[in-house]
Amino acid sequence: MTYLILARDGTSRIVLKRNSEDAAEKKARELKEMGWFEVEIREDTAASVDAPDHPQILQ
Repeated sequence: MTYLILARDGTSRIVLKRNSEDAAEKKARELKEMGWFEVEIREDTAASVDAPDHPQILQ
């Protein structure tokens, strides 16, 4: 299962992907410590769908 970490700062939004829940939680904590807000973790339900209309996610 893969997990998405979504976060915002004052002007930007990021989406990161991690392969384990522990890694996602660690990155979410790091982002909060760096001042990002609205940090949330979601299960990546589209990971098994290989459709061109899904946005690319940077790691």
